[in-house]
Amino acid sequence: MQRDLRPLRPDETRALRRRVLRPHQPPEAMVYPGDEAPDTLHVGAYVGDDLVGVASLYREAPPGEADPDAWRLRGMAVRPEDQGGGHGRALLAACLEHARTRGGRRVWCNARTTAAGFYARLGFEARGPEFDLPGLGPHLVMFGDL
Repeated sequence: MQRDLRPLRPDETRALRRRVLRPHQPPEAMVYPGDEAPDTLHVGAYVGDDLVGVASLYREAPPGEADPDAWRLRGMAVRPEDQGGGHGRALLAACLEHARTRGGRRVWCNARTTAAGFYARLGFEARGPEFDLPGLGPHLVMFGDL
């Protein structure tokens, strides 16, 4: 299977974000702060003409910190029927490269506990206790160094 990674406009990420991550929330909840920032990356994984995965990366310090070299991974989603095919790994690699080429030192995310193993296999480490995001379930803050 051939996969292509392509830059996306913020609005092109939202249907898949909603389908995979927030199906019980209204479409306007898929608009994230920073979506339109000039250094934000939105990337999609395509198989043929089918968008199978999305990820977004924002220049944003972790909560309670003031780190201008930190980036936040957010809204990463791969269609359930396409998970396990390397799309998430490819999307994450593109995001890490984007941050690295812009002077980033680390990337962080609020990872669902069900996805923590994926991030850990790719070098991310959980820091702090598990917490609940209302309506979304248990999460961990995870960090990856660049």
